[in-house]
Amino acid sequence: MSSHWTASGMIVALGLLLPSFASSESPSGRDLALRLSPPSDGVPIDFATSPATAVLREEQARSSGSAPPDGLTERRPQRAEANGLFLEGTLSYNYVYTGNAGSMSMAAERVRNNRSSGVSGTLQLQLWATSTPPVFGQTIFSYTLGVYTLGTLQGGQLFTNVNSGTIPFFPPPPGTYYITMALMEYDGSQYTYQDFFTFSSLKTFTASLPCVSGGTTLCLNNGRFKVQAFYQTTTSSGTGSTVSMTSDTGYFWFFSQNNVEAVVKVVNGCAFNNRYWVFAGGLTNVQVTFTITDTLTGLVKFYNNPINTAFAPIQDTAAFATCP
Repeated sequence: MSSHWTASGMIVALGLLLPSFASSESPSGRDLALRLSPPSDGVPIDFATSPATAVLREEQARSSGSAPPDGLTERRPQRAEANGLFLEGTLSYNYVYTGNAGSMSMAAERVRNNRSSGVSGTLQLQLWATSTPPVFGQTIFSYTLGVYTLGTLQGGQLFTNVNSGTIPFFPPPPGTYYITMALMEYDGSQYTYQDFFTFSSLKTFTASLPCVSGGTTLCLNNGRFKVQAFYQTTTSSGTGSTVSMTSDTGYFWFFSQNNVEAVVKVVNGCAFNNRYWVFAGGLTNVQVTFTITDTLTGLVKFYNNPINTAFAPIQDTAAFATCP
């Protein structure tokens, strides 16, 4: 079964101050915790608005043989800024997927750095799925559907007509969700969000399909767990190619077949703590995102290694509480 969707929304920037919020990986992997951080001092800078053409990508939906649903256009009442980084203008996303994998794109008319000086940390656009609308001041758990890295941005400057192009799409477990686009900044230890926008239309995702091994997919632990890896460098990105080693273990290569980048295994630990375990190690410092799906239950886990960071071992012995 193949699904697709295209949507867009309009936001307006106004000069208000609001606390910023941080995101960190929770023990449950793809669950993303949004946490309140102290507000930073600062005065909004008045910028002249630059004209830009909104980009609404529909190519993937068209290629599926059917017309995409109508896009959504929405205007925020008064948008507040925390640390001077924010989204402006028309925002859009679309996706197409079959089972547990697919592709997507995101677009933002403008990404602005309102700070008077300095350079931002590395910026990302992320697309989230949440069971309730994200609310400032509350802890929200979400699934990350896609990630696009923009790079750094000088104070007083902006990116215009940002478009991710085609990037991997990771569907959440079956259910109905709110969809949110977030602007994230790397602070040296984690990505914290500086702005986000929630689209008004809820989206429903269908059940997972059995794992099919080969190409960019590992099927581990007797084919129950589907494993994929997305990598990004400062100049390129893509989906890792796979080599199966045993029924529980396999590895990924990114640039050439003789250059192993990351090894992953899924172990049945049900007899010990009623969990399936995930272990992984990397021989790389590029950004690596693992998506591991229990095809029997639809539960998805998300593991990330930041760019320019030595790959930290993953030893999650509480990964999937889905025994037997």
